[in-house]
Amino acid sequence: MKGYQSIPKIFLLVFTVLLMILTFNTTNAEAITKTQVLEAEKVMRNYDGINDWKLVDNVATNQYGFIPIGGNVSLGYAFGAARDANGNVKAGDKTITLQSKYDFSTGIPHITNSKINIFLIDNGKYYGILHQGDKSYVNGSPENASISSIDFALLENSNTSNPFYDSMNLLTNASQIDSSYKTYKLFYTANDKNERKVFKLVGYFNKKNVYFEIVLRPSPSGSPVVQRELYVYNAENSVAKFQTFYGEDTGLNPDNDDNSSVDNVPMFAIGGGLGLYIESGLTNSESKLFITNNIDGGFKDFMGRVLANPDNWSIKGKDPNKYDISSPKLPVVTDDNHSSSLDGDTNAKADQNLLIGKSTSGQEYKIIDGSGKQDTSYILRWPYTTLAPGSVAKFVSNIGATVKPYAIPTVKKTYKNLTSKDGTNNVGDKLHFTLSVRNDGYGSNWIISKIKDDLPTGLTIDPNSALVNESGTGIDYNPNAGVTDGATATYEFDATINNKAPVYATNGKITNTVQFTGYNKGFSDTRTYEDSVDIPIETPDYAYDFTHQVRNVTADPNSDFSDSVDATTGDQLEIKSVFTASVWTAQNAKYKNKALDDNGDFLNNEEDKLSLISSSVYMNGVLAQDAIQSGLYTANTPAGQPNTFVYRIQVNSSTEETILNSSTMEDVKDVNNKTLSIGPSDTISIHVHPPVPTTSFIEVPELIDFGSINSTGTEKMLTNKQTKGNLIVSHSAETPYQVLVSYDNNSDQALANGDDKLIQDDGLSLLLDNNSIEEPDDWEPLSPTGIPINNQEFVGSDEPLDLTKYVGLDKWKLRVPSTAKSGKYTGQVTWTIADTPIE
Repeated sequence: MKGYQSIPKIFLLVFTVLLMILTFNTTNAEAITKTQVLEAEKVMRNYDGINDWKLVDNVATNQYGFIPIGGNVSLGYAFGAARDANGNVKAGDKTITLQSKYDFSTGIPHITNSKINIFLIDNGKYYGILHQGDKSYVNGSPENASISSIDFALLENSNTSNPFYDSMNLLTNASQIDSSYKTYKLFYTANDKNERKVFKLVGYFNKKNVYFEIVLRPSPSGSPVVQRELYVYNAENSVAKFQTFYGEDTGLNPDNDDNSSVDNVPMFAIGGGLGLYIESGLTNSESKLFITNNIDGGFKDFMGRVLANPDNWSIKGKDPNKYDISSPKLPVVTDDNHSSSLDGDTNAKADQNLLIGKSTSGQEYKIIDGSGKQDTSYILRWPYTTLAPGSVAKFVSNIGATVKPYAIPTVKKTYKNLTSKDGTNNVGDKLHFTLSVRNDGYGSNWIISKIKDDLPTGLTIDPNSALVNESGTGIDYNPNAGVTDGATATYEFDATINNKAPVYATNGKITNTVQFTGYNKGFSDTRTYEDSVDIPIETPDYAYDFTHQVRNVTADPNSDFSDSVDATTGDQLEIKSVFTASVWTAQNAKYKNKALDDNGDFLNNEEDKLSLISSSVYMNGVLAQDAIQSGLYTANTPAGQPNTFVYRIQVNSSTEETILNSSTMEDVKDVNNKTLSIGPSDTISIHVHPPVPTTSFIEVPELIDFGSINSTGTEKMLTNKQTKGNLIVSHSAETPYQVLVSYDNNSDQALANGDDKLIQDDGLSLLLDNNSIEEPDDWEPLSPTGIPINNQEFVGSDEPLDLTKYVGLDKWKLRVPSTAKSGKYTGQVTWTIADTPIE
């Protein structure tokens, strides 16, 4: 009897508790109005970055978006179902703003309505990458789209039993908006800068009394990747505490209506804590799914798992003996002082199979579900959040998919400040930029055909960095390099924040964008992907302008000043610097200029690549001392009045290089004697081109005179009486060379008197003594091919070389045969400069 009487009490107790819960939820729902949610959405859109959201009111009908991958394959995204009964991609789901319901009656928890749905589109056909419920199509049961995935959940540390579904699931605890209104969430649409669709659902999470919006956004880079974003807004007067999770049951299977099938395939780590990927083992559906966190707001921890414990996603699965895997796991953690086993698979190495366990004896085994299969799923976790009143928090994960053999290029641009150590970016700081493209494709090779990075005003690129374009203002480079699956190509350069940065900053920052253009190897599908980085700039409470320009007065005395100039060794350049401040500048501010050479010495140093030309310095139009090194001292200068400095320098460098040069203003103080922080001037680029090596005759002898003789009918050998004119050559390359002289008795320039040649027998004609001056004579006969004027080589130099002594008086002999007729004979020799090999 006692036992019988206790039964109604137990049931009554359970009923009372359930009644209390239902009453509590209903009361909360009635307290939220549509107006409140609309106002909260206005706050959150300031964080999602889109200003032109359009509300799709009443019982909204869903839409889908897509991002091209390659060929006829695209990545699709939507809230709710996105196909018809025949597997064609189609929108029209009217359940996305209805209350999400939780059902555990089948033993596997299901959440209906409003679900995030990512899929592939192959020639217009729906290719699922997430597990779908029975008849989850438009005009069927669209509310069953991705019913076994939990999507976003906000958990508390105290809530450890059944935490990921009915208790703390975001969608199932979204309050109804107005008792008369038919929706629990508001649906918005917009377009991004690439004219692709962006969707979001906005609602109120009654478990934590916070507003939320879930955004599905194509990657701004253009890559076939969808950003799933959650924004949480605390409009209350007290803090909200929670930890964000995301769970998804994958389904790489083109048979989208086979509710009983699972993707019995392995799952791998990307490595470096970046996330995980899955490759389908089906020969008729070679596909790949990946989830990454390389984005602002990205998750911290992740774990690959099988759907063995569908009511508790912190569990990894089972071993073959049906025991739950106790390590690793991914529960709620409130700080970082916890066991590494609670990090899930975050620390797994690249390509490590996440569904392979290892016993204490070291024996490996497959992690399975209750049916002995590897029904793959995964869970993501963000750091524990304490959200202050009025604050908005952001949580993001990337998801992408592809089919063989298409690439998924993900481009990234980051920077590191090499100068400042306090986290700020100031004028004069040097930044190191890293450009990268990772390929998350499947059986693919993405060829990079072009990298373009035009630096914004406010950044000056280091022209000695690799990849710099011809104008020296940014990157324009064709690496023609391939990036295979899982590989990353990286490129780097340096730039300096110049004094234009605070002026041209928008909302306190300048934005720099890189574009990667490429194509899948073997396909003509060129596409461009981009990534941008915002660089916050410290802006002083005073403004100034500090220009620095140059012109080449040797090349053109009337040329205009500019930011860069071409110069040759020995050229004179004129520099013009103008400093203008918005505050009154006290007396004795110093203008200085330092040439950026290897030693870092000042311009006055004779060894510098640039040197100051004395008595060329003018300050505000008045000739000033040469003290550029120690500084030119200014007078009191009213606000807005410029100080102008003009002077000339000489280019001493004989190396093909680019010299950067800037000026500084030191000890600038306002009228209150407060020292102002002034960054360096604009930077000029001096592109030095050494003189092109020249080889030429500056002067050759105009006459070699052998005098006159009386003919006696006998053969004679005459030595020259004079050499009129000089032999001067230029050979600026510092390499060995020889000067040759030749004579051809069979040419039109042979020695002759009219039609009578001096030498008729083609024998010996002219000879030259080509021994060194100090050595014995060595007479060599001239020939048509030429002989050296000296038996030793000459070495080139910048200065011309006078070789007259080698061809002067008594250096020539002329044979006069006995048959020669009287008369005046003239002829011509030929001079040649020839490089000689270095032995």
